[in-house]
Amino acid sequence: MLKTTLSLNTIDGVSIPFQNGGPVPSFEDQERAVIRLNGEWKKKRLAMDHAFSLAPRGEQWLRELSEREGEYVSGDGADQWLTHSVPLPENKLSGLALAKAAETYEDGVWYRRTFELDRLDGTLAYTFKALGISYIADVWVNSHWIGYHEGGFTPFAFEVTEWLREGENDIRIRVDNPPWGSRADTIPAVAGTDFFNYTGIIQDLWIEAAPKASIIRADIVPLDTSGKLQVTVVLHNRGQEAAEVRLDGSFFEADSQSDYFLMSPIASTIADIPAATTGGISSALTLQPGQVRVVRFEVTVLHPKLWSAWQPNLYVASFELIASTGRIAAATKDTLCTQFGIRTIRTLGTQIMLNESPVFLAGIARHEEWPETGRTASWDRIRADLEQIKALNANMVRTGHYPNHLHTYVLLDRLGMLAMSEIPLWQFETEHYEAQNEKRLADQMWREMVFSQYNRPSVIMWSTQNESKDVWQRLAYNERLVADLRGSYDDGRLLTQSSAADQPGPHDPSMAPLDVAAWTMYFGIFHGGTYYEGTRDFLEEAHRIYPDKPVLNTEFGHWTAGANSEEEKQEETYKDTMRALMEQATVTESGAWRPEGYVAGIDFWIMYDWYVNHNNWIDTFGIVQMDRATEKQVAAQIRSDYGSITGANGGVIKLRQGGLYEESR
Repeated sequence: MLKTTLSLNTIDGVSIPFQNGGPVPSFEDQERAVIRLNGEWKKKRLAMDHAFSLAPRGEQWLRELSEREGEYVSGDGADQWLTHSVPLPENKLSGLALAKAAETYEDGVWYRRTFELDRLDGTLAYTFKALGISYIADVWVNSHWIGYHEGGFTPFAFEVTEWLREGENDIRIRVDNPPWGSRADTIPAVAGTDFFNYTGIIQDLWIEAAPKASIIRADIVPLDTSGKLQVTVVLHNRGQEAAEVRLDGSFFEADSQSDYFLMSPIASTIADIPAATTGGISSALTLQPGQVRVVRFEVTVLHPKLWSAWQPNLYVASFELIASTGRIAAATKDTLCTQFGIRTIRTLGTQIMLNESPVFLAGIARHEEWPETGRTASWDRIRADLEQIKALNANMVRTGHYPNHLHTYVLLDRLGMLAMSEIPLWQFETEHYEAQNEKRLADQMWREMVFSQYNRPSVIMWSTQNESKDVWQRLAYNERLVADLRGSYDDGRLLTQSSAADQPGPHDPSMAPLDVAAWTMYFGIFHGGTYYEGTRDFLEEAHRIYPDKPVLNTEFGHWTAGANSEEEKQEETYKDTMRALMEQATVTESGAWRPEGYVAGIDFWIMYDWYVNHNNWIDTFGIVQMDRATEKQVAAQIRSDYGSITGANGGVIKLRQGGLYEESR
């Protein structure tokens, strides 16, 4: 069984994620020198031995690989390699909304390309960063094996400084994507997983250059609505000499009117006027060669502008590290910027409280997939999708069954939309949980998701799984993840899952360790009862069993079948299920607060039709067809209903002192 690569190390009393020999970096775009690796690559398909690909790495594995596939590690064979644009799935895509329109290819591919490095700067360290390669990736730089990563939905990085050279450099990536259902220890693991198994270099990748003594990441947790922040900055000296360093931080309000606000992911481009703070960020210390240090501050932003639903008040934190060593006369300077928002999220009985006011989650789910590019995302495509969802008056997006491209959450921050982010444990059975009890890849994916989205105010909930079946294994798994986050890197967010309403039912004991009790509800479709009565009765029983937890509906809806022949059935399902949900909601249908309510959110499944892995048809649960242009008739009803619920204030009810309330409309 292939070993995981991420661990938590305690540095200066703080738990920090380490992977591949160093602290996990920020993957947020910076104004640092970058070697872009998107573009034209060469690729060669290869039928691979999946058991070999998922075997433990070591000298023996590398020797055997050389015997099996050595020509691909360093050989040319130019006539055998085809041109391929990266990032983009290996699967051929027709762009049509039809069965077999996306090629099923669950197997191996080798990728290679060269890039020029005019000057190898001895004062800089170089980091290879990838946002998503599916499924198991091994990386070589100039014939040196750098390492591997398992999992196609989360980012990873390698230090590559010692392997680069001036002039032409060669990079190769071996990718194997075993068919879902062929092994119990992959994630996803189930053959019938209801989304598409894309193969290859799916998302962006690049090499980033920073001074040897540099800022690796900065994690910011808002502690209250008065502006108090916990700020954790990770520093690393990748040089051969000790460095005397000074770290300084400053905060800025973000300019939501800037042209860059919806055009650029780089946080520094939206920084505006300085924000007044107390408890300034400044520290002087010595970094020994190879040493990692953590500096933690408590800072208060005065008169904070809170981030909320439809109110994207953001801040930019800028950190500067000045370093000097004995040999280098001139000091080096490194800068890291991150956008963040000041907001709190908690539960109060059956209410979800955003900034100490009740919020009702009017959500729509979305698969991050397009008919022409598959799961390969871009800033513009993501923005267009999210703006279209917001135009339906939704205030929350459930980001599929997996972590989305990191730009998705940056844009949700800037649009003032809430998010529920989940790792791709889809309908796990007993054997899958047993495999993860040993392997702990699910735990690694959880940490990768959390630490890559750490500063995103839009993300208010982490979800552990979707519709898995072994309830006692799931309970133990949920307890493990909750203890991991709350005990080691608590970011203050809510923890939930997406359980099937009939697996095992409202008495589901795996909800106990979670903040929010959440289920997919398909009464009258996939399990018993009718749309209305089945949903109503389930909700009443769920509330009886969990009287002090908010209840969240994470899915409801209906397919529209071929040529959208069942649009009326989709709308009927929506109306009847919605009636049951809203009868017990924490708001009325007009958006007024209902303090005795316990359904704190709904999530219609789903925004767009999508490809499914069996490839016998496309899934037509969408409000909008794959083309992003053709709305189904349920869209008008959702736009109207969600508009009434969320009103002008995004579904947040402002509370008066003394427990009374008023609507901010």
